[in-house]
Amino acid sequence: MNASHCTIVYLCSSGEDEDQQSLLESVFGKVHVEHSVLEAIEKVKEMCKNNHPTLFLIDLDAIKKEEGSQWANHEDGRMDLIQKVIRDLSKRIPLVVCSKENDTNTMLNCIHAGAVDYLIKPLHLDVIKTLFLKLHRNQPDLKMHHLPLYQRIKEMSCYNVPKIMMSLYASSQKVNYTSVSRERSSELQSKLCRWDFGPFDLTEQELIECVYLIFDQLLSLPELDQLNIKQDQLYEFIVDLSSVYHDDNPYHNFAHAVDVLQCLFFMLCELGLLPFTNKIKQQGKPQDMLSAIDIFALFIAAIGHDAAHPGVNNMFLVNASNPLATLYNDQSILENLHSVTLFQLLNKHGIDKSIGEDHAHSFRKIVIKSILATDMALHSDYVEKIQQQAKRLDTIDVNTLDCPTLEKERLLLCSALIKCADISNVARSFEFGQQWAHLLVQEFSAQDDLEKQLGLPPSAVQHSSLEDSQIGFIRFVALGLFQSVSEVIKELSFAVDQLRSNLERWEALKWQKQEEENRMMMRGIKRSLSIDDTYSSKKRLSLEKFNLSMPLIAMTTHVNTEDDDQTTLKRPAYCQCSIQ
Repeated sequence: MNASHCTIVYLCSSGEDEDQQSLLESVFGKVHVEHSVLEAIEKVKEMCKNNHPTLFLIDLDAIKKEEGSQWANHEDGRMDLIQKVIRDLSKRIPLVVCSKENDTNTMLNCIHAGAVDYLIKPLHLDVIKTLFLKLHRNQPDLKMHHLPLYQRIKEMSCYNVPKIMMSLYASSQKVNYTSVSRERSSELQSKLCRWDFGPFDLTEQELIECVYLIFDQLLSLPELDQLNIKQDQLYEFIVDLSSVYHDDNPYHNFAHAVDVLQCLFFMLCELGLLPFTNKIKQQGKPQDMLSAIDIFALFIAAIGHDAAHPGVNNMFLVNASNPLATLYNDQSILENLHSVTLFQLLNKHGIDKSIGEDHAHSFRKIVIKSILATDMALHSDYVEKIQQQAKRLDTIDVNTLDCPTLEKERLLLCSALIKCADISNVARSFEFGQQWAHLLVQEFSAQDDLEKQLGLPPSAVQHSSLEDSQIGFIRFVALGLFQSVSEVIKELSFAVDQLRSNLERWEALKWQKQEEENRMMMRGIKRSLSIDDTYSSKKRLSLEKFNLSMPLIAMTTHVNTEDDDQTTLKRPAYCQCSIQ
């Protein structure tokens, strides 16, 4: 590093000799001359943000001559200014003072206040040439032979790539938020405490209120006092986040995100981790691994896990050669987008800064890992990991685990919980699950039409009916996950019971329709055309597509291997969230 690569911010009086400025410009790469104390400080702060090697040179005579300045009342006020600057700015920004005064006490007072050097004016070229050494002493890591690397990394930092991506793929729409009444808020609170929860009849404002109520309760815990997230700050974050969800998506919209969040809220209440029900927390359980800050991270992941979802799945983006697919190398494309979008909003509203340095790394890791776990292409891998975790935790006390092992188990538990919540609609009441199924069909039908229009291959396996799709998904995807998780956390077995009940209802509905069709055929009335006739009639195809023939799921985002090919011969691969 040399002076030509450095910037100097020079605070001086407006009538300062221009020769002094010319000398500085002949040595330093950039010279910013400021005549206002506050503007000079802001300029230095700006340089700090860009990680640019910067010196701050203050002409003490200029401060003394400023009329009306709070530092001009008495001589010590100039020392107060130096101390203020040192407090406000990075320690990596050296402050140098210059003045015509050659009084020893003034020099020492400046050094004691925090200045790294005191120069007597007029400044000479040979002295100016050595000023950059003050910066080198403050930043010894910026050695000459490291400069190309430093410059390269600095240039990379100049572009906020996540922010640019968000402007392209997650442009928010203005939401005119009006608060709900206190009475309605109380009704929503009661609704949130039930497993039989459905967001279908809720307005956008009520959905936002649901999210606020959950987070407000969580943040009321004494363990989270240090977060100090204000009410307005929380509301603005939720409103902003809701706006990046596309309302025209029938399934992957803000209502789905709220549904996933409520599912986690209910489950953690059932586990006794949240003191908002009459459930009592039992010691020595796997859920003991989760702290209050972990739960906060998990809730943040839940409400943002589908942020900016475009309404098509990963395989569509791959087949369409979408830039996002290229950026993420065809791996968990949308899940990465959701995570990037979420963290941009957390940063925008200062939520991430509230976490604190002690928990920031763990918080970020839980949020990212949890969102990436919702990629259904990885579903089988996660189920296997959860099954192995159940065996491990069955024989040990989680309180005896060392820190690295505990973190690994905690991250997997968070992934398991959010995966259950993400597909929990099939484990809710049958009526709600049926509504979600129809919404998913609508969303996939729109993607199917778009694929045909663009000449892309279909992204999902076709099934004969809605009932077959749900039966296959529950049997081969949902049951395995929920059963495995309930082996880790026994208190969640109620969801397995509901799944089995719903499976019986879907099977009964399928049998009922088959019986009805058989009776109609016996009367000589065919209720539906044959498969060949269906495809020969465009009008009939559209009707079938939206009502019966479209599948809910196919695990189409998975990259097949030789082992996978053998597996697929044994059973169909269903996946409710292939549209993700």
